[in-house]
Amino acid sequence: MDPELWSKLPQKILLDVLARLPHNCIARCREVCKIWKELLVMKHFTDRIVSVRKSHTPFLLVCVKRYQAIMAYNPSMKEWREIFIWKKSPNFQIHCLRAAGGGLLCFKGNLGKRKNVEDGDTRLLVVNPITKLWRILPSLPPGIRASGCVNVIVLENEPNQFKILFMQIHRDPHAQRRLVGTLYDSAADMWITYCEDTTLESIYRSVYVNGSMHYIGSERVHENGAIVSRRQGVSFDMYSKVFSRFEAPLISEVGAKKFMELHGRLSLVTFSTVATFSPSVQQFDEQTGTWVDAQLLPAGVGLGVQGYVPLGQGSYLYFADPHRQSKTVVCYDLLNRQRFLIEDAFPDLRFEGYKLYHPSLCSV
Repeated sequence: MDPELWSKLPQKILLDVLARLPHNCIARCREVCKIWKELLVMKHFTDRIVSVRKSHTPFLLVCVKRYQAIMAYNPSMKEWREIFIWKKSPNFQIHCLRAAGGGLLCFKGNLGKRKNVEDGDTRLLVVNPITKLWRILPSLPPGIRASGCVNVIVLENEPNQFKILFMQIHRDPHAQRRLVGTLYDSAADMWITYCEDTTLESIYRSVYVNGSMHYIGSERVHENGAIVSRRQGVSFDMYSKVFSRFEAPLISEVGAKKFMELHGRLSLVTFSTVATFSPSVQQFDEQTGTWVDAQLLPAGVGLGVQGYVPLGQGSYLYFADPHRQSKTVVCYDLLNRQRFLIEDAFPDLRFEGYKLYHPSLCSV
């Protein structure tokens, strides 16, 4: 674009144009001068980015090279891209990647270059691989373990802040169980613990949808004179910081399941070990408080993903071979009902875990 014409654009239009640039280009634009840096951290600009990117396909992410880089598959470009995480590596020994969300990666490890596996020395490091900014978080509160369900969350109305939420079940000496949510807020740079009495014995699935974290757990109840185990759903509202319960979906014993967000709704995808069986989808209806079958997949069409583990977000399902014997990942576009293959050109990726990733400019 002609520089004179560019300079005459209203600021709002200018920022709308810039919001459509690749994230790594925006990060470089911030370094041009002080005025550009101020423009590109304005609330209008960050809100516009969220609006523009909301419908974008999530990238398939793999960490490689001892956590020095990530490989991100871009579905729209149909190519893998290597992104180096650090400008300068921190004085931090990484044990594992614990979570990815909001364009951020959360690593578990300890300070220093020597690995210390004692839980009391465990710290978390959060990094944005686009901006190369990172932060080592304060120590977890006493009694809180760096295990259980952990999620990195960037709320829709706070695109420049992030939260980390550990959800665990604690038992006191009197065998009373409590559901404990330990929340880190980047704005306050501190951990806060929320808890309530619970009948749940375990929680094992988690997903973020529209401002709330949702979990599926199990509890023992009395039915017809016998004690039976049943599934139970529990939610934690990220705004009001309140727990609530919801009906867990009815799950057949046949096929593997994945609890996820699809089309902005809490969903459960069941897929069979039979190659000709199409995955089925149930979605939670908040108005009725019940689960309903959703016809998101064409009937009778096999995806050829038997035994694969799915990842899902928005309107896309990714299926990866859990045994890493196949280099190919299957992607299914629910909106357009299209199946396509991601050919793995990097053999070492087979030995890493897959996660979904949305690039962002979220501050750290």
